[in-house]
Amino acid sequence: MAGSTSNKFLDKPHDHCGLAGSFAPPKNNVSNVVVEMGKALQHRGQNGGGLAVKAHGKLIKVFKKARAFNEIFRSVDIIEKNSLRGEIAIAHLRYPTEGAGRQDCDAQPFYASFGGWELALGHNGSIVDVKKHRRKLKKFKIETESDSDSEILAWLIVTSPGITWKQKISTALADVKGAYSLVMVANDDKLMALRDPWGIRPLVWSQDNGHVFVASETCALDRISVRHAEKLKSGQLLIADKDGVSISDYTKAQKQSFCVFEKLYFSNETSSWDGVIGENRESLGNQLAKEEVTRVRSGKLGKNAIENIGYVIAVPDTARPGAFAFYERLKKELGAQVENLRYFRGLVKERYDYARRTFIEDDPYLRTRHIEKKFFISPAIIGKSIYLIDDTAVRLNTFKILVEHLLKIGVREIHCRFLAPKFVNPCFLGVNIGSRDELGAVAKDKDGKYQIMTEEEIRDQLKVASVCYLSMQGMAHALGQTLEQMHKSHCTGCLDYHNPFDMCAFDPEFVKTPYAKVKTPKVIDKIYTQVQAQIG
Repeated sequence: MAGSTSNKFLDKPHDHCGLAGSFAPPKNNVSNVVVEMGKALQHRGQNGGGLAVKAHGKLIKVFKKARAFNEIFRSVDIIEKNSLRGEIAIAHLRYPTEGAGRQDCDAQPFYASFGGWELALGHNGSIVDVKKHRRKLKKFKIETESDSDSEILAWLIVTSPGITWKQKISTALADVKGAYSLVMVANDDKLMALRDPWGIRPLVWSQDNGHVFVASETCALDRISVRHAEKLKSGQLLIADKDGVSISDYTKAQKQSFCVFEKLYFSNETSSWDGVIGENRESLGNQLAKEEVTRVRSGKLGKNAIENIGYVIAVPDTARPGAFAFYERLKKELGAQVENLRYFRGLVKERYDYARRTFIEDDPYLRTRHIEKKFFISPAIIGKSIYLIDDTAVRLNTFKILVEHLLKIGVREIHCRFLAPKFVNPCFLGVNIGSRDELGAVAKDKDGKYQIMTEEEIRDQLKVASVCYLSMQGMAHALGQTLEQMHKSHCTGCLDYHNPFDMCAFDPEFVKTPYAKVKTPKVIDKIYTQVQAQIG
């Protein structure tokens, strides 16, 4: 996917996309419903979006723009003016992830037609071996409208052999490596949806009163008052048409590798996947506090330091559930030692002018000062020592600006705590992190090899009192698993190089990254035990 160069100035990782779709009985327009579902998924994509619609007896129609989804579909008049009514519709929302330019053609859904087979496709994820598949299409002399891997998937499907959509999909995707949750609308009045065999990205479905719905997250269904949903399983294909709903395996499921960052950060906290996402984030905060208590009781964090911390402050908004749980656990475990500690909304996000921040990112001077525009900061924390809790700060660029600004205005001391382990590898499966050069917890040594920075080195770089990340073992425990169980069910490649499949061939920096080696869970457990013994 093409993208914007401004990504490098953001701390947070972004997942590629959000997906929504619906099938309805004849004479029912679902376009407005799918637009509402899309608006509930804007945390998954704010830089482009679109709709593909199929009315019975008519051609597939695609409407898309390189703009925020709620701006594209700002009123129901857009549906009427562009003839976007139909019984089948899919929506796509995207974040840019690489490249310098962004045009409307890079937005989705993508349309492909070959030999009487036609579909529009929306894709969440990223394909790592896309060059190989692009070469396959040369014999068909296809001219693509973009350089997107998502468009390649659409063309692979329509050009593959088969007499049914399932056969064509099975053949097309048989040797594709990567993350791909797909929603599709076909010219024979079908809504289709599938997940890759590793189950990396989420996709749920439901049916209600003759309507079928698919979406990246349950919050999209909540938006239209559909309160029940099921996961689409790895390697499964859903087809909804006039004959009903069928779900079957189009390929054999592989090692389960659900993206752990969906639970840590990407998904809306009201969505459900193995439990409510917000509860997962509370568990992360609870576990982070347990590790903090170990540090306090071992003397790693001094008695005076802990007694002088006055506030627990969350970096809004996604860190709040974890930050509050962190506060509650500390109060419970440490009692009188933290009797003056309060949970406080010391940072409040500016929701109006700053929400349209492109002009800031385009100006080098304003860009470095954008934290002052992003947050309102309460005067109550001036002169105080604080815990500053964030879910993750991948690049540390804007986080560094934030702590500099807090210290500049008079916050006395900052203890940084993160609700996730260090992000130390790029993601090749749908997140906008392309190189270790971007990562705040990684540095190059004198030989040009990448090394993971210690918490003390990061502390000194940020000029704060202390820095601590949640441990890998702690993250697993917070998600209700052992580390071995988590590695069998989740992708944690960005954290410790446990990927769904061997990623070395697709990682150009691998030879310069001595720590990017797959370790067995037992080895990591041993390392964790040794570290705990040192601090406890």
